[in-house]
Amino acid sequence: MSLRLRLLLVIAAVNVGVLLIVAGGVGLRKPEVGSAAFAEAVRVATAPDAEMESTKPWRFVRGVVRLRGPDSRVETSWPAGHEQEREERVSRLRVLVGRGEAIVHQDRDGLLFLSADRNAFVRGYYVSYSHEARWVAGESQRRIFLFLGGGTVVLVLATYLLFSRMVLRPLEDLMAASRAVAEGRAPEPVTPRGDHEISRLVESFNRMATEVHEYQQHLAERVMGALGRAKSAEGRLVVAQRLAATGSLAAGFAHEINNPLGGTLNALRKLRGDDLSAERRAEYFELALDGLERIKTIVERILDFTPRQREPSEVDVLDACRRVEALARHRAQSSGCVLSLELEPVAPVVGDEQELTQALLNLVLNAIDATGATGREARSVTLRTQTDRGDVCIEVVDNGTGMDEEAARRCVDLFYTTKPEGEGTGLGLAIVQHIVTDHGGALGIDTTPGEGTTIRIRLPSA
Repeated sequence: MSLRLRLLLVIAAVNVGVLLIVAGGVGLRKPEVGSAAFAEAVRVATAPDAEMESTKPWRFVRGVVRLRGPDSRVETSWPAGHEQEREERVSRLRVLVGRGEAIVHQDRDGLLFLSADRNAFVRGYYVSYSHEARWVAGESQRRIFLFLGGGTVVLVLATYLLFSRMVLRPLEDLMAASRAVAEGRAPEPVTPRGDHEISRLVESFNRMATEVHEYQQHLAERVMGALGRAKSAEGRLVVAQRLAATGSLAAGFAHEINNPLGGTLNALRKLRGDDLSAERRAEYFELALDGLERIKTIVERILDFTPRQREPSEVDVLDACRRVEALARHRAQSSGCVLSLELEPVAPVVGDEQELTQALLNLVLNAIDATGATGREARSVTLRTQTDRGDVCIEVVDNGTGMDEEAARRCVDLFYTTKPEGEGTGLGLAIVQHIVTDHGGALGIDTTPGEGTTIRIRLPSA
């Protein structure tokens, strides 16, 4: 229910209540007949018989019953067909006359008169008033009700219009301006109406709204600047974490390069001699070329992971998973962990291939570290893909230490780590969350302490 309708109902209720109080005080009792009806009733009741009969038809008198003389002789002039009523009135008069009391009583139905003088010309009479007498008697009451009713309607409308102009309209203008301020728009100044408290409130609101809007503009500029700086910092964190991951893999890459490099050096030393047959020389050439090819492959894996500026494009998720497995293979082997792939065909996704690869590598390296802390002999990390309701899902499953509820809730917070001091930066999962969110995806964690963890990346397909 609107404020206007509520106010109108309240005003109407108050005025109707006042009307009922006034009507109860002046008009709800039965009205008495007027002086003209009373004069006619007395004249008819006290007139001689001939005159009483000759004055018909009367205007205000319906019928007369009187007791005349010391013997209380009955004289009547009563409407035909109402004989029983007449007899009842006669009997009533006789009873009252017998008491010897003097009575004068009038109401809207009739006039009763009794004399205490037994020798009076008229000992008593009852005059029944006509419908017109009662109608005339109620006319003044009807006029009062009509006046009160009309006055109430006018008062309700006048009060409502006054409140509407002085209170409701300014409040509605203030509400509209408040909505504009809440939505960040420049509000139109509210025009004060008159010189009273509401007008001064409107003027104060105009000043406040102007100040708030200016502050909102200034705050919006500061927020945009802060968002830009935060975005830039997030980008630098992504690069820094990628370089940190590259550094942690450097030892493994050095070991992988050292084996083919040693074989290549031995083959080249043999080729320096002059005592080799053509067949042996060709064999050493093949060994050297094979070692160099292996070194080239390892270096390409490192280069693929280095930061570069790229535009979003379709990313082959299966290829990214295979490259992550190749990058983390030595780390897993050196930790005694079995790293396996369970890849189902999935649709490509749109994004940055390097960032998605980094996110998956972070998860796999964390999973390998988690399995190393259990002390189990059978340690495993599985990287699997599947399609779920049109989305591409990538899961990293390990049988490591798992996390309790507190750690699972905070694991994606920046700089939060469960690793011993000096071994973890608290950037890994935070960066993964950032990358996944930037790609329109969601990160889910299902973990049980002592049993392992499953981290699920859900990305929209291209």
